[in-house]
Amino acid sequence: MSRTLARLAVTVALVVVAGTAAVAVAHGDASTRNVQILDTCDPATFNAVVGPGTCTRPGGGVKFSDFVSQLQTHGEAGGWRFSPEQLSLAPGGTLLATNRGGEDHTFTEVKGYGGGCVPFLNAILGLTAVPECSVAVFSDKRWSNRAPRER
Repeated sequence: MSRTLARLAVTVALVVVAGTAAVAVAHGDASTRNVQILDTCDPATFNAVVGPGTCTRPGGGVKFSDFVSQLQTHGEAGGWRFSPEQLSLAPGGTLLATNRGGEDHTFTEVKGYGGGCVPFLNAILGLTAVPECSVAVFSDKRWSNRAPRER
């Protein structure tokens, strides 16, 4: 697997995995919602497989091989999630997404649930990429709509 493909696999993992999560209650009024984007990547193994700087969280975490194994076995990796996992937003409302994980994550509006833009992860999960993947805009290995990282 090329480094670019591996980077993309890690970057969109959250989006693919979060679709299988349970419902949670959102806070705030219906016109503004907040979502935290979380992961538990292990810097040593993610950076070794995907490339330097892929995972910047302090300390250890879930090894890359264990992340892939969790996807293969359970169809999700528990440490990669949105909080809340589901919410409602009024038409015209604002969604504030904050990345509290160690990886860059994206947040892309799609017409319907489906696979992400990384064939490697779609193959593991038996998904087909959503049509929006064909028009994704990349700049310096990062999606143009990535969530800001909070430190």
